[in-house]
Amino acid sequence: MVISVMGKSGVGKTKLVKERYERHSTKRYFDVKAWVTCAPNLNASNLMKLMLSRLIGGSIKCTSDDDIRTMLHKVLENKKYLLVIDAEVSNTEWNIMLDYLPTRNIKSRVVRITQATDLEPPPPSFGEEKFELHHFQEHNITVELFLATLLMNEKEKHCGDLVIEAVKTNHAKFIFDVTGGLPLAVVLLSGLLRTKEYPGEWVKVFKHLDGNSNERKRLDNILSMCFDDLPHDLKSCFLYFAGFPASTLVKARSLVSMWMAEGFLRPKEGKTMEKVGERYLHELIHRRLMNLPPLENAAPGDERVTVQTRVHDFLVLEAQEANFMEIHSGDDVPTLSTTRRLSLQNHMDKYAALAEPLPKLRSIMSNFEKESQGGVETKTDIKTKVGACIPFPHKAQARSNDVMQKLLQGSKFLRVIFLDGLEIGKKLPSEISNVKHLHYLGITSCSIDEIPSSVGNLTRLQTLDVRGTSVTRLPREFWRIQTLRHVFGSIILPRRVGNLEQLQTLQEVKPDDDSDVWDTKTFTCMKRLQSLYISNLPEKNAQVALAAIYEVKYLMLLCIQGKVISLDLFTFSNFARLQVMILNGKIEPPLKDSDPLYFRKLSTLTKLTLNKTKVSQYFINKLSVELPLLASLALLPESYEERCLAFTDGFQSLKELKLDLDKCVEEIMIVDPACPCLEKLEITNYSKGLDLKVRHNIEKIIKHQDHYLYNKMKNMKVRDVDMVFHEDRSS
Repeated sequence: MVISVMGKSGVGKTKLVKERYERHSTKRYFDVKAWVTCAPNLNASNLMKLMLSRLIGGSIKCTSDDDIRTMLHKVLENKKYLLVIDAEVSNTEWNIMLDYLPTRNIKSRVVRITQATDLEPPPPSFGEEKFELHHFQEHNITVELFLATLLMNEKEKHCGDLVIEAVKTNHAKFIFDVTGGLPLAVVLLSGLLRTKEYPGEWVKVFKHLDGNSNERKRLDNILSMCFDDLPHDLKSCFLYFAGFPASTLVKARSLVSMWMAEGFLRPKEGKTMEKVGERYLHELIHRRLMNLPPLENAAPGDERVTVQTRVHDFLVLEAQEANFMEIHSGDDVPTLSTTRRLSLQNHMDKYAALAEPLPKLRSIMSNFEKESQGGVETKTDIKTKVGACIPFPHKAQARSNDVMQKLLQGSKFLRVIFLDGLEIGKKLPSEISNVKHLHYLGITSCSIDEIPSSVGNLTRLQTLDVRGTSVTRLPREFWRIQTLRHVFGSIILPRRVGNLEQLQTLQEVKPDDDSDVWDTKTFTCMKRLQSLYISNLPEKNAQVALAAIYEVKYLMLLCIQGKVISLDLFTFSNFARLQVMILNGKIEPPLKDSDPLYFRKLSTLTKLTLNKTKVSQYFINKLSVELPLLASLALLPESYEERCLAFTDGFQSLKELKLDLDKCVEEIMIVDPACPCLEKLEITNYSKGLDLKVRHNIEKIIKHQDHYLYNKMKNMKVRDVDMVFHEDRSS
C-alpha cells in the first residue's frame, strides 16, 4: 500500500511520519524499514539505489536498473517492509520507482511525503491512502503548540505560569494571526521569544510582525527576525547549512570542525573552540532554528543535525545574496572566479563548476551518494553481477583526478575541503601540499585508497576525515602534523607518532601487526585525547594494546571492538574522567564472585553500551553498585548470556535502559529498590514467552512508551490501531 502524506512545507508532515516511524510498535511490526531523504527530482533509478543502500547498510556501486531491482527483491521479498521517501518526486518517476518493489506482501507500506497534491494513483498492485495536512484553524491549538515549544522542560513550565496565562489571555489571537496557524511559523516564533524577556521585549517583536501579510510573507518575516537576532559569529555558522542539500543530516562534530577551520570559532572564557562550537549548536537548537533528530544506535559524538526545508530555502537565498556561498545545482550558472565558498550540488555534472580556475576559493563542499565503477559494496555481503553504468570508467576516473589536481594547483587559499561522495581517483593528488592554509580535509564515501606523503606539509591541518573510503594507512609524515585535533576513518595507528598534544579525537584506529604493536609510549604524546575508538583489537596482543591506552589520562569516551576485551580494562585508575564506554567483544576472563571491586575506578562513567560481551548476572550486579553516576545502560545482542536478567538493587542514577537481548533471555526483573530514577525503558527482540516483572511506576513508563509490550505484560490482546501504517485494509 502507498500512503501519501501531503501538505505545504512547514505543516509538520515529516515530523508526523517520523514520530510513527520511530515507535516501538512500528519497529516490531515490520521486518524491514528504511527512510530516504534526498534532493528534489531525483530519478527513480537513483532513488532506488539510495533506498537499497539504506536497506543493506552499505554503499552501492554503479549498477544497472535490473540489478537494483533484483537486489531490492532479494532484500524485500516475502517481508513486511516500510519504506519512507521524503522528497519531491514527479508522478512519472514515482510510478517507475514502485515498479522496482515486490508487491506480494499486502501488509507492506510505502510512504510518500510530498508538497504536491495532484498525485496520480499508483499501479493496481498497490492500494492507496492519502492524508493531507493543513494549517491549524483554531487559536487554542496554535497556542498549545506555541507554549509546548516555548516551555520545553519542567523548570521552564514551573517558572512560566505568568507567561502561560498572559499568552492565553492577551496574545492568542495575535500569535495565530502572525503565524497563520502554520506549525513551522509557530515553532520559530516560540524559539525567537524564548530568548526574550517578557513582556517588554516580546512587545518589540510583536510590533515588527504583521498579521495581515500573506502566508509566505508572514513566515519570511519571522525567519528574517530570527536570523537578524543572531550574533554575528552565529549567523555565519548558521549560513553554513546552505552548503548542504536540503534535508541533509549533517554530522554535528564535522560541522563544528568546519566552523573552526573557517575561523568562525575562537576560544572564549577558557573554553576550547570545540566547546564554543557545541554551545553554538545548542543555541541554534534552543532557538528552534536547527533540529537534532534521534538516531538509532548512534554513539555519543555521532549526532546529526538538520534544518527544515523552508528554513534551508531561506538560508540558500541569504547565502547567495550576501555572497557568502555559491551553490552549484545546475550547469546553467557559471562559477565566478571570485567565489570564496562553493557547494557542489549538481547531480548531472558534479565537476562542471570546477571547469574554470578559482583563485579566491577558501572552501569547497559536496554531499553526494557514494558512487564507484562496477560491483556492489555492502556491509552484509550481498553480491551480484552488475553492468557498468559508466561506458569508460577509467576515463571518468582520470577526469576526476585531473579536476582535483587543477583545483589544488589553482586554489591555494583553501581552508576547507569537504568532498562527500565525489570521486577524485584512487589517490589524493600530491598537489595537496600546495594548499598550505588547509585546516579541514574531508574526502569521504568514495573509492580513494591512498593519501600521499606530501600531506605532511599541511602544517595547519586540524581535521582529517576519510570515513567510507579504502584508506587504511596514513603516511608517517601525517602523524607528525602538530596541529591535528581530530582524525576520522578506519586506519592503522603506528606505534610511534609525532608530538600530537592538540589531538582530541581518534575515530577509529587499530594496531598494526605484531612487528608494530602499540606500547606504553604510543599515546604518551596525546595529552589532550578525549575520544578514542579502537577497532579490530587483535586477540593475540589485546592485553598489550589495552595497556598502551593506560597513559591516556583525559579520555572522556572510549569505544573498543575486538574478539576479546580484557577484564583488566576496568581497573585502569587513569580513567578518572571517562564518561562514556562502548564495548563490542567478549569480556574475559569472566567476572567471579571472589573478584575485587573492579569498577570503582570508573566512578565517573555515565553511559555504558555492551555488545557481544557475554557478561553474567554477577557482572550486572557489580555495575549496579560500583558506578554511582551511570545514567544510561544499553545491553545489545549477545551482551548477556543467562536466562534471567534481574535489576534488584543499585543503579541509583540510571535514567535510560535499553535491552536489545537475544531471545534466550526468558525473564527480566526490575524491582525495588533498583533504578529509582528510570525515565526511559526500551525492550526489543524479546521472546514470545518473555516473563517481565517490574514495579508499578515502571509499568507506567512501559505503557507510555510501548503499549504493545504493556499489553503483553498484562496478558491483554488488543487490535493494532496505529494509523494506517499497520492496518490491513485490503479487504
